[in-house]
Amino acid sequence: MTIIHGGNVYELAARSGCSPDDILDYSASINPLGPPPGLNDLLASHFHRLQHYPDIRNSSLINALAEFHGISPESLAVGNGSTELIYWLPKALGTRKVLALMPTFGEYAKAFELQGCEVRKLRCGPAHNYLPTRAQLEEAFLEHRPDTILLTHPGSPSGSLLDTQVREWVAERSASGDVHIIVDEVFADFCEHASFKDLLGRARNLVLIRSLTKFYGLPGLRIGYVMASPQTAERIRQSLPPWSVNTLAQAAGAYCLKQEDYRRRTLDLVTAERKNMIRELSAIKGLSPFAGEANYVLVEMERSLSPAGRLRVDVFDRERILIRDCGSFEGLDEYHFRVAVRLPEQNRRLIDALRQWTRYCA
Repeated sequence: MTIIHGGNVYELAARSGCSPDDILDYSASINPLGPPPGLNDLLASHFHRLQHYPDIRNSSLINALAEFHGISPESLAVGNGSTELIYWLPKALGTRKVLALMPTFGEYAKAFELQGCEVRKLRCGPAHNYLPTRAQLEEAFLEHRPDTILLTHPGSPSGSLLDTQVREWVAERSASGDVHIIVDEVFADFCEHASFKDLLGRARNLVLIRSLTKFYGLPGLRIGYVMASPQTAERIRQSLPPWSVNTLAQAAGAYCLKQEDYRRRTLDLVTAERKNMIRELSAIKGLSPFAGEANYVLVEMERSLSPAGRLRVDVFDRERILIRDCGSFEGLDEYHFRVAVRLPEQNRRLIDALRQWTRYCA
């Protein structure tokens, strides 16, 4: 199974004969401010420690995460990015039959299938921003009787939040003990108030996947983590290979979590620019953006326009702007694309390029 991802600037630059630095990447939703100030010096100060193995217990990183989220260190497991954790979760949870809510990150189905799990899918439509209703979840649960359910919050690729009734259903089911519920919260840093982490004390079968990649601009360092009950977190820790998180990643993660000024600036910037982008995209004939709470915007195109694959090629060839064609998301089609939220001047450049393209293709 081949999964298409955003952010593949190295391969694209090699094919196009340009530098990766020449590409304005809207296909990967990474903090446009880049990593927090001072991180470069922090990493340099830890460089001499590369002669030793990393801390096998990840103590500094786990303690920083526990303090940041207000949970026990025993409720945490860390890995080499959230994707690595996705691949270890089926084994750690003993999953045999999983219900995956679509559309979602493509690596989930692949990870569970590689572990021999039976994967059933619940396809959610645009009426609820590609997220499920409580009735849909309950009906699918009773029909398939999975031992694990997978959903995203905020939704990927829509960026929308689950409604109150669905949140209540997740709380009830994950507390009942008859099913594990995995909630992908890798974009929840942009709406921390909506996280399910407050349920961890009573929802023994709730597993939250998080990442430092998106919010702190660290995709190259690979830092992911899971929040769960102490018993479940221990099973996950025992399933992971030793030294999964390297020395520089451990130090960077602990440092980033303490950068409150950077965190506030990021939230202010992304919130304001997301609203501006949605307004500007809505004003372009043929484009309909979905409202969300993450650092990206999903857009549906009118069928009178050329498909998103054509749009992706054209704006890259003309402007070296890379957008995410969402035709590879199961449940979406070739008339959907997604763009990250970046800096104001970059967003203006994107909007101008999209406006010109729609006029040309109309």
